[in-house]
Amino acid sequence: MKPLGRIVVHLPSMKKLQLISRRGIVVAAFLAVAAFQAGCVTIVDNSTPGAAVYVRGELQSNLDRRFEVAERAAFKAITELQFSKIEEKKDALVAIITARTAEDTRITVKVERSSDTLTTVRIRAGVLGNEKLAYTILGKIKEAL
Repeated sequence: MKPLGRIVVHLPSMKKLQLISRRGIVVAAFLAVAAFQAGCVTIVDNSTPGAAVYVRGELQSNLDRRFEVAERAAFKAITELQFSKIEEKKDALVAIITARTAEDTRITVKVERSSDTLTTVRIRAGVLGNEKLAYTILGKIKEAL
């Protein structure tokens, strides 16, 4: 303590300053990570076929169908919704359909073989995700099964 007239000034030690700055860095890092992880999340148990999970702009659903059947249903849904197909990729385990809506929103539908009788469908509509459009596409896929 150094008295300055009637005012007394308390100067913290260097250890206290280092501790405070380390805490500040840790808190800032935590908040930055939390900000990047934030997003719209709707959680439903996805272990049951037919259930859907929407996380970080992507809708994921397990379908209780063979890969080939789910793949044809996805192609049919994109056609029925009159989206412009940009690209189609396919092998024995994965099929990826890329399309655009009339509003130029990019749609990506990924159909993956999970087992002989279970297929996972992932739908992303737009850069940040459009939940309503993704659920509309999933509904059309389920109709086509």
